[in-house]
Amino acid sequence: MENLARHMRISGVAVSDNDVESRKAAVKSLATLWGKENKVASIVSLAADIAGALGGNGDPSQGLGEQVQASIQKKAPAFLYDERPLDVGVCCGMAMISILSGVVGNNGWTTPVIYAASLWFALSYQPALSDERREILRLEILDKAANYYAVSAEKARERIHVPDPTEVDITVEDDVVTNNFPESIKDTIEALRRNAVLDREELDFLWWVQLGHSRLLKKQLSKIDEPVRIVTAGIEAAKILRRLPCEVHREIVLRTLEQNTELDLEELLSVIGDERTTLSAALTAKHILAHPTVFPLLHALTTGEIDQINSSIKRPVSEWGERALLEATFAKMMSQGAGTI
Repeated sequence: MENLARHMRISGVAVSDNDVESRKAAVKSLATLWGKENKVASIVSLAADIAGALGGNGDPSQGLGEQVQASIQKKAPAFLYDERPLDVGVCCGMAMISILSGVVGNNGWTTPVIYAASLWFALSYQPALSDERREILRLEILDKAANYYAVSAEKARERIHVPDPTEVDITVEDDVVTNNFPESIKDTIEALRRNAVLDREELDFLWWVQLGHSRLLKKQLSKIDEPVRIVTAGIEAAKILRRLPCEVHREIVLRTLEQNTELDLEELLSVIGDERTTLSAALTAKHILAHPTVFPLLHALTTGEIDQINSSIKRPVSEWGERALLEATFAKMMSQGAGTI
């Protein structure tokens, strides 16, 4: 919240103490409301709307604008979002900062993690803004989301201590025997199960790495042109993972990178060519089609459309590979949840 007053200068309008207090109250209210959301699709949709308000021309969607307007009007009844649309992005950004300022747990699939991933994917695909003040705000949210995601992804793979079972109580009363055995071993079993899932994922992933063979394209990865190879590796790795990927998975996907040429989206699709059909068939299309700004690469692979915003920006193959890994894993988990078996 300490940067709220500074970010409010983005609008270019004189800012009063009452303005700051009303926005501060709105940010607190929105953070509380949005932090309670537990429907994954709704979280991703909201994050995509917020990213849209932070980038581009700063105009929020009608739904987001009206929601923020209602929160601000509790303290400033005269506020209308269409008169000060940039205030919407400021309030939304600060609300996300609040949500992503909590302690990061080891679950790996919580409301803040989903916000962080969605915001990171969407904001990192946007071009830099020419308006310096708006760009500072956008980068603050981007950095916060990326850092929260990174910490969560690492913690989600930490093995946990397996506790001893608690003492078993057996009661005999009127020839009826009762016990608390299920409760006594519950924490032990859950810890063993969590660690086993992570071990299984790691073994499956390492076996795939050792093979060096594309299961999707049916050929050795070394025989595939670099851009196609790296993007394919990202998508195949995602099919194995049961948690969101962390740094080591990115490094493994990019392990064969040599030239790392820069391509825009049209050039990338041209290089991928007919293999796009095979790659897109391996993707979870439902959420990709619904959230093109969160899944820009996979949306293009699925639809073949390149008329979306920012398609002309050249990006290194390493970035396209990383996006393939992140987007594909996130899309899969949106449909299936965090893997437990």
